[in-house]
Amino acid sequence: MKFGMKRKAVAAAVAVTMAAGLAATAQAAPTHDKQVIGYITQWEAWKGAADGFTVKGEATHLNVDMDVYSILNFSFFGVAKDGSLHSGDLRNKSIYQPNAVQEPGPLLHPDVYSSWDFHILWGELEYVHQFPGTEPWEAEMRAKVDAAGFVQDGNGWKHAPSGVTGQMPIPLPKAGGAPGLIDLAHQNGVKVMASIGGWSMSKHFPEMAADPVKKQRFLDDIDKLLALGFDGIDIDWEYPGTGGMNFGGNPEDYANFEQLMEDIRAKIGPDRLLTAAFSASTAKLEGYNWPRLVASMDYFNMMTYDLNGGWSNVAGHNAPLYPYPEEEYPDLTLDDLRVWMAAKGIPAGKINFGAAFYGRGVQTTEAQAYVGAPTEKRVVNFSVDGPTESAVDLTNWANFEGQPNYNYILQKQGAWTKGWDVNAEVPYLTNGKFFLSYDDVESIGKKAQYIVDNDLGGVIVWQVHGDIKCEGTFVSYGTKLKQCTKLSSPLAEEIDRVFSTNVIPNAAPVLTVPAAQAADAGQTISFAVSATDADGDALSFTAANAQVTDNGDGTALVTYTAPNVGNDTVETVTVTVSDGRKSVSADVTVNVKGSGIIVNTPPTLTAPASVDVQSGQSVVISVTGTDAEGDALTYTATQGTVAATATGADITFNAPVVDVDTAVSITVTVSDGEFTADAVVTVNVKAEVVGNAWDASKVYNSGDTVVYNGIEYKAKWWTQGEEPGVAGVWAEVETGTGGPTGWSASKVYTGGDQVVHDGNTYKAKWWTQGDTPGNPNGPWELI
Repeated sequence: MKFGMKRKAVAAAVAVTMAAGLAATAQAAPTHDKQVIGYITQWEAWKGAADGFTVKGEATHLNVDMDVYSILNFSFFGVAKDGSLHSGDLRNKSIYQPNAVQEPGPLLHPDVYSSWDFHILWGELEYVHQFPGTEPWEAEMRAKVDAAGFVQDGNGWKHAPSGVTGQMPIPLPKAGGAPGLIDLAHQNGVKVMASIGGWSMSKHFPEMAADPVKKQRFLDDIDKLLALGFDGIDIDWEYPGTGGMNFGGNPEDYANFEQLMEDIRAKIGPDRLLTAAFSASTAKLEGYNWPRLVASMDYFNMMTYDLNGGWSNVAGHNAPLYPYPEEEYPDLTLDDLRVWMAAKGIPAGKINFGAAFYGRGVQTTEAQAYVGAPTEKRVVNFSVDGPTESAVDLTNWANFEGQPNYNYILQKQGAWTKGWDVNAEVPYLTNGKFFLSYDDVESIGKKAQYIVDNDLGGVIVWQVHGDIKCEGTFVSYGTKLKQCTKLSSPLAEEIDRVFSTNVIPNAAPVLTVPAAQAADAGQTISFAVSATDADGDALSFTAANAQVTDNGDGTALVTYTAPNVGNDTVETVTVTVSDGRKSVSADVTVNVKGSGIIVNTPPTLTAPASVDVQSGQSVVISVTGTDAEGDALTYTATQGTVAATATGADITFNAPVVDVDTAVSITVTVSDGEFTADAVVTVNVKAEVVGNAWDASKVYNSGDTVVYNGIEYKAKWWTQGEEPGVAGVWAEVETGTGGPTGWSASKVYTGGDQVVHDGNTYKAKWWTQGDTPGNPNGPWELI
């Protein structure tokens, strides 16, 4: 039916059939061969009207458009400290704290009342509150229990085919009731993967992968997942080599990950799927042996979302398609990642890029937010990450901790102003100081088109219920399962539309330009260019430093004016043709004959934007200069000693002794005797680290003390990277000397209090907190 995949037989032990009256939304089966992989979580079903859904229980497998997705990843199973697997509903919610570990637990949550594990995986349930005996009146129920594979296990039960155990009541799949996820997916030709890990359950991956005993326990539990009917394994180790929530990475992780993939492949065999989620940051991908991974794995699921958020220093995009001028982190877009992976020789057909069915909101320091606006951070106690410094927007998206689903964004966007970033090709919303980056139908369509154009494998969707909306009524199946009679899923439907419409990847146009041209100084010349396109797409031409007349028939006339130079020179005109999706460029050389009249032009100066130096040490700033006329150049600088070099000059600067990080600006000038050119170099003078000076990379526990900006602070709880004097985790230690102490942004001062700041002593005029001394109109008086 779908994507050429075969339907898998339903496991007899938990087989159920769709009730005759079970509502279904009719959709045309897709005709494309792209993978559409959707993550379906066991916790989203708890959410109701406050979270964008109509009723609690709407976000289950019964409300997923099975005609759009090719694979569904049931998320997540976690890794315990002994290597075994456990239900995601049993994760240690304090795992972010130092020394916290994940204890072993059942593979599926044993309580049918406090978890959706059985309701999602096994469908509509019939609760059997005591194990049936051998009395005649128990025979019918005993036959049902036996046929489903349940046996008595102490005071609970065991599902013999899979080894899964639980407490009473027995979660017996109801005959004729709504099917579970795996059965329903298989009826529609969709495969279901067991996804292991996730951000909050990856801590024990490194030790498991490095320890043969723990890894064997892990692999033994893989057998249980296969016995439950899963079609393969998806690994979400966040992240090998670099670490994640309350654990560090090491170089050995990469090889251990590669070996783990090979061990899982040997365990599951060649016919089941093996995939993994990867960071979109190329810095976290360099350590892998990609040919080795290619040999054992089916797909690489690249998380091209969460690229900016509350941790960012400026408001940026959650999932940008292309680079944009305001981006804080370069090379962190979908396009950058694709180019990098292509250069590594990774097969395009094994690459699936992320589609975010949610947004990320931040608060900024500006009265009106914009792309690139500075973010406003404070300590936030997240439900998963614990106390963390973040600019997350909890004013508007509190229930989602700043990450609202698309369906909820649609409900609330009326008060917001929508913008479109023409560079990144994604939308955003602003509302006063608040900024929300998200994806809509248009941007999701562009990403799907990009995947087609570059012949990639497909997409991964986090998560499948992020865009659903019930436009009909609900049919109930038991106490927890609800199915909508008319379901809308606009983002998923747009992916399907693009993939189904554009089956063949787009071919780049072919551009033809003439050989080298000749021109006199100041002369205007014209030359013709042409292009063809195998897809028959309409073509458009542009040129750098020239004008283009597009004839509309695949040809154009380029008009170029040569510079008015005295000496002969060689110039280049770059011509570009685009078919709307791909572009190709070519250079045309123009040999310009000089007029013989030499006109002096300013020299050019190349200098670093900044350099770093330790307190009291010296640093050499190397600059280079060029001059079109070949004039002799001289160099000067506002600070430091200047020494000429063969290509420019070296400026030696002796940094002052400082106890706080200090920036010094040095202006460098080059002159040809008539004209000059300047460059400003910022010298970042790093304060000398002494004693227990605060270190942003170090982990501190409750009671640890540090010195920062001359002030001693004590940690209230576990912290890392949170700045003393700013973050609430730090409390200033009273010195007891009676004299003025260093100013702290987090401390409250009243009239008459004295502090030291930047070597000066100030006295408070009135109550103040967070006002930096030095402003003559502020609350501090210089004494």
